[in-house]
Amino acid sequence: MSRRSYGNGRRRRSRNRYAGPDFGKLYKEKKSNRLLGFFVVLLISAGIGVGAYFVADYHLDKKEAKSENTTPTPVPEMTPVVTQEPEITPDVTGMPTSVYPDGFMADFVDTRERVDAKGIYVNTAYLGRGDYPTIDELIEMLDETELNAMVIDIKDDVGSILFDAQHPLVNEIGSETLYIRDLPAFVGKLKEHDIYCIARIVCFKDQVATMKNPELAVRNHDGSIYVDKEGERWLNPYSEKAWEYIVEVAKEAAEAGFDEINFDYLRTSASGSFTQADFGGLNEGKTKIDAITGFVKYACQELKPMGVFVSGDVFGTIINSKADGESIGQSYVELSRYLDYICPMVYPSHYSFGYAGLKYPDTKPFQLLLTELKSSVKKLSVIPEEQHCAEVRPWLQDFTASYLGAGRYATYGPQEIRAQISATYSAGYDEWLLWNAAMFFTEEGMLRDKDQLEAELREETESKE
Repeated sequence: MSRRSYGNGRRRRSRNRYAGPDFGKLYKEKKSNRLLGFFVVLLISAGIGVGAYFVADYHLDKKEAKSENTTPTPVPEMTPVVTQEPEITPDVTGMPTSVYPDGFMADFVDTRERVDAKGIYVNTAYLGRGDYPTIDELIEMLDETELNAMVIDIKDDVGSILFDAQHPLVNEIGSETLYIRDLPAFVGKLKEHDIYCIARIVCFKDQVATMKNPELAVRNHDGSIYVDKEGERWLNPYSEKAWEYIVEVAKEAAEAGFDEINFDYLRTSASGSFTQADFGGLNEGKTKIDAITGFVKYACQELKPMGVFVSGDVFGTIINSKADGESIGQSYVELSRYLDYICPMVYPSHYSFGYAGLKYPDTKPFQLLLTELKSSVKKLSVIPEEQHCAEVRPWLQDFTASYLGAGRYATYGPQEIRAQISATYSAGYDEWLLWNAAMFFTEEGMLRDKDQLEAELREETESKE
């Protein structure tokens, strides 16, 4: 698994494009039967050649004589012209440290090594239960295919913390469910197989902490805990104490050896009634985007100096829909200014019928992915080249959405998986993650011969362009 220093993603994605073969110039040779003309031209050419030789020899002798009897004229010192560019502190690998907006983390020297991650989701609570795969079976799949990363539940969708956390705030809430008895040993086992380890931490959707510590929860105006139309409770996205709680869990994961922290549910509830909830006055003068972006800045400031990368999952629709982003507090551009990786969930099944001219997007995975990810490239182009911009690492669909109804969905197998991966490469991105909540991944859709990966992937990408 290749590692390299972390730099500007757009520079790394650029590829040299060649116009094609050089056909050269066509020449036509003229024939002539004029023998006399031929000899005349030959004599003139010979004369010119001899004359040129004597003239050149004379000037060369003269130049050598001059150089032996004279000293060289000194060249005056020139003051170099300095172009003013943003100050970039190089890290120990020689790559520039990212420049964040408004002097954010100006003293941070980035020495982390980046990995092109191709990963799967690991539902920690179900590992080895019933017919679900064990961690050893998943490791074996990674050993045998192009896969090299796992996104592992550490704080799950319910709000349970799945290891023995030590931080006082975490212990005070008491939200641990010990599916991983020894977190460092668990990570160490994966590292033996050179697996890039990503800790998935569900942020603001939380059934556990909101009940055990209502002070951290979004409330109704009568003081009761807010519950959205899906029955979910949420941590207050404006509360710095809620931020601290989430980040302390992330810090313990970093200390256990994870390479990256992935924040999921990095948003508010999508329920329209959320705007009527009580945030304890902490939301005065602040939008939901301010709250979520503020949390990301805080998390990055706390975690990046620990040597881990920070990523965030976002709705794929926010790439093109400002309204969708504002309703849940996600700005694709603003989050990309601080995160190391932004992971849009571009599952074809999650788009409305007719989106982007596709009658049933789930049946057109390549077209849907290519449309969205090209929009991503355009959207992030507003961030200046010298400034930090997150790498884009999309979540891809590895499940069949039969709930869409007959004729409106595709049965996802190797072809559909490769179609999404090909679209990702065609858009200029190098990384991707596969989602299947039950961990039944389409292994047949993964490339097997790791020694031939680069050539195959590039050939596949070019055939789609």
